[in-house]
Amino acid sequence: MEIDEEILSKLIATHDIKYDLFIDNRKYPLENVSMVKSSVPVRRPTTRGGVYFSDTTAYKIKATTNDMSIIPLISKVMLGPSTDFKPLEIKTNLNIDEKTYGITLVTHLTNTMNSSTKLELHLIIDKTRLENT
Repeated sequence: MEIDEEILSKLIATHDIKYDLFIDNRKYPLENVSMVKSSVPVRRPTTRGGVYFSDTTAYKIKATTNDMSIIPLISKVMLGPSTDFKPLEIKTNLNIDEKTYGITLVTHLTNTMNSSTKLELHLIIDKTRLENT
């Protein structure tokens, strides 16, 4: 697991950041993005669903999108409906020491809730990548 906690701490502390979720090379804008570090219901570090590693704590994301065209794709990327359980990328930019960096969060979708106007996504962060822009 390659998570840079310093980057995640800066993302959590910074507001007004635009996030985009990518599924099959299509971009979905995210709103109301919140990140927290919380406990995971496992007693010891383990591989979840035979697909990704989970420690006893994890960084979790809760976000919404108004782009309802994402709904048919959910069953292809979330563990349970799919045995493939694809990782999803969330991308943003962050200013660190007066430089702008591209941040990619590699995540797994764990749950969704939808209404007629929005879809709420719950994800676990597996990796972070920092790139010069």
